[in-house]
Amino acid sequence: MRMKHRLATGEVCIGAWVQAPSPQNVEAMVTCGFDWMAVDMEHGTHSVDQAVQCFLAAERYGVAPLARIPSADPYLARRLLDNGAHGIIVPVVEEADAFAAFARHCLYPPRGCRGVGLSRPSLWGGTFKEYERDFQPVLIPQIETMRGIANADAIAALEVVDGLFIGPYDLSADQGHPGSFDGPEFVDATLAVRDACRRYGKAEGIHQVEPSLAKLRENLERGFRLVAYGTDLIAVRSAFRDLADLTRKGSRS
Repeated sequence: MRMKHRLATGEVCIGAWVQAPSPQNVEAMVTCGFDWMAVDMEHGTHSVDQAVQCFLAAERYGVAPLARIPSADPYLARRLLDNGAHGIIVPVVEEADAFAAFARHCLYPPRGCRGVGLSRPSLWGGTFKEYERDFQPVLIPQIETMRGIANADAIAALEVVDGLFIGPYDLSADQGHPGSFDGPEFVDATLAVRDACRRYGKAEGIHQVEPSLAKLRENLERGFRLVAYGTDLIAVRSAFRDLADLTRKGSRS
């Protein structure tokens, strides 16, 4: 709930992807000042049970646990919400109507059709009335194709949407230039998402792969308020990447 309020009031929320099913990774990362931590079930290897362990680690430090699911699977989203996810990130969203139909499964009646489960977030029913009344999930569609860009305005207009999240690698690949983020087509696409977000008061998000504070400051200055600042595994490789240069030069001999 706190993250949803922060996004609605224009605050910056910085998080990261967790690809390894490791609560220890989550715990080490969240102590560094992150606002949210997303279990990556699209590209990572988490089961639902492993995701829950990561949620618990984030919650311990007051950091919002999110989950990026592999597709707009409403029943997986229900299970994750029932087990502690504060929100759901959905990849490759291209149509407003399709996302609206998915979102109904994340909301209790009368706004939606989420099934009632007496589970961990409501203390197995002990605080269900309060939970059912107060809990509103963070729902973030990822815009990763030119079709999604064309429909960004309609997607951002949905009341249930908290922000639009640009997937730069997928978007650039869809444009035929994977990994190229400086071309005019890519820049124009990101501006279209920015304009849609600002028109409807939604957070503009992006995945910054490189764990560089200078790049993060640049993204914040550009107006991004929802930033995935790297991943657990990318951060590890970044910390050790200079070792290969040392060993290739035979410095260990």
